[in-house]
Amino acid sequence: MIIGLWFLETSAQTYDGLLKLESVAQKVYFSANAKDRAVSILGDVSKAEEYFKKQFNVQPDYTLLVLSPTDWKKFAHPAAIYGIPHYLPDGRLVVASENNDFWKRNVPPIDKIPNELAQRLKATYTDKNGEINLTLAFDLLAVHELGHAFQKAAGMVKQRNWLNELLCNVLLHTYLAEKNPKSLPFITVFTQVNAASFPAERLKFNKLVDFDAYYNEIAQQHPDNYGWYQCRFHVVAGQIYDAGGVMAMNSLWNALQKQKEKLDDTALNQLLSQTHPALKEAVLNWDKR
Repeated sequence: MIIGLWFLETSAQTYDGLLKLESVAQKVYFSANAKDRAVSILGDVSKAEEYFKKQFNVQPDYTLLVLSPTDWKKFAHPAAIYGIPHYLPDGRLVVASENNDFWKRNVPPIDKIPNELAQRLKATYTDKNGEINLTLAFDLLAVHELGHAFQKAAGMVKQRNWLNELLCNVLLHTYLAEKNPKSLPFITVFTQVNAASFPAERLKFNKLVDFDAYYNEIAQQHPDNYGWYQCRFHVVAGQIYDAGGVMAMNSLWNALQKQKEKLDDTALNQLLSQTHPALKEAVLNWDKR
């Protein structure tokens, strides 16, 4: 699974062949037969946008694309397989319009994980057909991608890839906890179960420094490995929120926003240690899994 993939490469884009969602302030385009999905996904995106604007005093620029597999090939990043939510610096915020093999194969095997974890998955994601369906989890990741749009609009210096992604998970978790708590389990259950049960032998990379050193390789060649990182990032994001609430999110945002140059490891570790205890613990204990 890939959460929050932020590609650096981009090109000018038009949206011929897509339908435009009318009577909304946001720029939203969708594939045929995906209007209901576009409206549903925009619901959280627009509410999160207003929430973050009040918190950060930043106006993002983005275009939400809700795409079928055919349109994905035309409008998503060419390195992103269908179902991977991602944000591109030209403003495209791309999500899938339908359940897909990529999401399905990332459902942890119910018969191979502890019963307590299996029951949590079943209780949270069982659809009307009696199957585990992660659509609700992946739809919320549009808010994570919105976080990247806010980072860009704020001119935030990317200190590290992992920190960039963690911040977006903190934004997503905080928004849900504060404004849509009923939906919070849709992202927390999956990420917690995945982080706790992912087979170690399937991880080519697992260290925090690896996420920066091999970012492009992990994101484009090892999507499940990338997803494991992102699930762990969200677990940490939940710990940060639980320990400090909205103030923790704002503290992390403000600390990073004030840094106009990339810090070396010593300076960055000092900054993070001063920002939030849960963040400090996450950095120190990451490789002890």
